[in-house]
Amino acid sequence: MNILILEDEQRNFNRLRRQLEEIDTTFHVEGPLANIQESVEWLRTHPTPDLILADIRLSDGLSFDVLRQTAIPSPIIFTTAYDEYAIQAFKYNSFDYLLKPINSEELAEAINKVRRRTLSDTHGEDMRRLVEYMYRNNYRYRERFLLPYRDGYISVQVKNISHIALKERTTLIFLNDGASMNISYSLDELESQLNPDIFFRANRQYLLHIDSIRNVSNYFNSRLKIHMKKYPDTEIIVSRERASALKEWLDK
Repeated sequence: MNILILEDEQRNFNRLRRQLEEIDTTFHVEGPLANIQESVEWLRTHPTPDLILADIRLSDGLSFDVLRQTAIPSPIIFTTAYDEYAIQAFKYNSFDYLLKPINSEELAEAINKVRRRTLSDTHGEDMRRLVEYMYRNNYRYRERFLLPYRDGYISVQVKNISHIALKERTTLIFLNDGASMNISYSLDELESQLNPDIFFRANRQYLLHIDSIRNVSNYFNSRLKIHMKKYPDTEIIVSRERASALKEWLDK
């Protein structure tokens, strides 16, 4: 079986490839393809894979755009850190999905379902319905959070967030007015819910709003340092591997 992986995180790809090799040593794995453009070009210039494992969120958008542009007939298993809207759509359509971190047994079962399934002429129509359903009804990015505050709750607008940080296993939202508060989501979950045109995952600890960045400077070993407008004492270091992605994001 020839399997193509759409994934913008190398470590996620490496883990997925190891899991596939453990399931069946005859699998031929291609990838990773990290963005929409290279994925579309690959699918248009290579033989159709037997299966596609597609992360919902690629570096420059959603993998649904890749599938919409290519109308590829391959069976698809989507992967996601967590997205309630995507899950609703998958229940509505005949596509499978796996939640990250991916369980090897669940991956094996999903592949077995693909093997048992006979592709029909309705697959292309299912793909069209899935894309329409996601964009028309359910795939929306967060605009606000309802958070506990004193003896009640407060609604926090996403536009008022400077950055989100993981500190000692606690996720904290930092607002432009200097306030901060706990939120009961992981950074991976928040990354999947926030617009990637506006928020950037700088590293394992920080998720940044684009308007909160004052400037970026060079740092040791080809790394970058982000300087914040409202939080000048907060130093955020971007690895050499993520530096190019940060520059591309800021240059859109």
